Amino acid sequence: MSLTVKELSKQFDTIPVLQNINLEIRQGEFLVLLGPSGCGKSTLLNCVTGLEAIEDGGSILINGQEVTDKAPKDRNIAMVFQSYALYPTMTVRKNITFGLQCRKVPKAQIEQILRKIVELLQISDLLDRKPAALSGGQRQRVAIARALVHEPDVFLLDEPMSNLDAKLRVEMRVELKNLHRRLNATIVFVTHDQVEAMTLATKIAVLNKGVLQQVGNPDEVYRTPTNRFVAEFIGSPSMNFISGKLDVQSGNTCFPVSHYPFRDPPSIGRPVYLGVRPENVHATPGDLDQDTSMDMDVRVINVENLGPDVSVLCKFQDSQLIGRFLNTSEKPVYGKQIRIWMDCADCSIFCQSTEERL
Repeated sequence: MSLTVKELSKQFDTIPVLQNINLEIRQGEFLVLLGPSGCGKSTLLNCVTGLEAIEDGGSILINGQEVTDKAPKDRNIAMVFQSYALYPTMTVRKNITFGLQCRKVPKAQIEQILRKIVELLQISDLLDRKPAALSGGQRQRVAIARALVHEPDVFLLDEPMSNLDAKLRVEMRVELKNLHRRLNATIVFVTHDQVEAMTLATKIAVLNKGVLQQVGNPDEVYRTPTNRFVAEFIGSPSMNFISGKLDVQSGNTCFPVSHYPFRDPPSIGRPVYLGVRPENVHATPGDLDQDTSMDMDVRVINVENLGPDVSVLCKFQDSQLIGRFLNTSEKPVYGKQIRIWMDCADCSIFCQSTEERL
């Protein structure tokens, strides 16, 4: 089923939390709402479920039908909360089937649905346990099972992996992605973790201070961020920014950006930021295209060992640059001057005054 959010605004007292949000989520899409803490992600999710009333304008449609004023129980939406919200005194079986029992679904049908869902999520051996006897990953599966038994039109998850350790988060990302493929479900997933967004989403919506910054597939958001905020927030380490002005070739340091696809004709002398991803800063020239790359001397101010590669923080004029180099026996040394090669083929250029992409 599709989900549409039209011109949705929300404020608490006089503080705007969401400002004119427009989203279109088609059947089978995995949309990730991404943004820093306090940007309005969970509030938007609560508006979709009906847990937050919409008094400041906007509408919610599910499969083309208006549900803005409907109660949560009438929207056929299932939600998995950050805390999982399992009943501590009930067994896993009871937690999963309690909602169906309240709806007076026949026992035989409940057992049939239960068997199908627990096999799908591989939790058949947990049915007689209580939540206290489960690991974080097992609790998450139970919470997802409880949502799935209702066969919702839209499946909502509010930072469901924030309580898991790093290894379990990786495992659960794989399981969620496989579950999405098997069910072809329409999923909205809230997170502030850009790695989760990039690995799970078919579409990413980036929020900041209640304003929708960009909507697109992971490659679009990563490679062509619409403004400096998106460029900084997506990617780890963050994008490098070098301050400068648009100019013709001169005696100053010039970066090779003549290939850049400007959205509007560039104005000479305009103050801009040149954005380059750390993976495009290299320790050797390799087979870089000379027309879109340049070398420069920098001073090393920090080195972080990341296992297969090293993150090297360098000083270039008044800017700091991060490069991700292969972890070889000859690592850069703190305080030393080294030469690096910057590939500008996939660079981004932003206006300094508006911070919008040019």
